[in-house]
Amino acid sequence: MEAYTGKELLCIPGKNKSYAVEIPYITELCIQMQLSLIPCLPDCFAGVCNYKGNIVPVVELEEEKAGGKNRDMVLITEWGKYRMGIHFSGEPYAIFATDKDKIESPEEMEPSGIWIEKDIYKKDNKVVYVIDMEKSIESLVIFP
Repeated sequence: MEAYTGKELLCIPGKNKSYAVEIPYITELCIQMQLSLIPCLPDCFAGVCNYKGNIVPVVELEEEKAGGKNRDMVLITEWGKYRMGIHFSGEPYAIFATDKDKIESPEEMEPSGIWIEKDIYKKDNKVVYVIDMEKSIESLVIFP
């Protein structure tokens, strides 16, 4: 029997490109979460939210908000001791990507804004850029 390998991804559409987060990094997808602005944070931060009694920093998916008629959502992610929210508008969707869906990309991809990408997949005629959550979270930590 042949082993079936692949990645479960939650895709979040952006204004310029679609991003994906691997399922093991996702804690919860929250709809219309109250965000509080904090002065002096870098522009990429949307603010903070109260997630189950914890204050969690929230980062914009893209520098310009996607906006539109869709609901605002916050994807709560976690890696190691860090928890972070990703704020976006649009309808997320899940895919299961395999090696045959992977697009050959440069060995060291340049960061796309604040996100460090590690893979590119094409599935159902949609191209998604997988966010390297570990490297992206580490690059966003202000006070370790």
